[in-house]
Amino acid sequence: MVQCRACSRCAVFLAGALVLDAAGLALVLAGAAGQPVLDGQPFQDFLVLSGALLLFLSLLCWLFWYSGNLRGIPAEELPLGARAPLAPHSRPSARARSRDSLLRLAAKLSRRLSQRSPAPSCAPATAAPLEMGRLRPAAQPHAQPGAPAERLV
Repeated sequence: MVQCRACSRCAVFLAGALVLDAAGLALVLAGAAGQPVLDGQPFQDFLVLSGALLLFLSLLCWLFWYSGNLRGIPAEELPLGARAPLAPHSRPSARARSRDSLLRLAAKLSRRLSQRSPAPSCAPATAAPLEMGRLRPAAQPHAQPGAPAERLV
């Protein structure tokens, strides 16, 4: 028997996902394409909904299987600061240097985009012509000198 390396870990979740996928798909297709009747009552809605529920449960099994098969991150894919320094006698290849510079560029761009710009202040430096409480006398075209300003509210 051939043993798959990807299937060797969390085989229970893989088998559960495959069984739930097959059963859920069969129920959905039987409910959607057929006209099942039990004691004179159609029950295709029950088949479609229960098949959809089985398909959802299979997604959970796939998620558990995938997360159980995750391995450690290779040293080449670690962030730049997390890597051990290279030995003095070894030099990185041109491809590794270009990838490192691309990673540094992406990290710099990410830092710049994640920095927040200063929020505009809520209080303006100068009073606007229209305020919530009153009009400024200079903004009133027919205002008499010394007359009280109109209230907006």
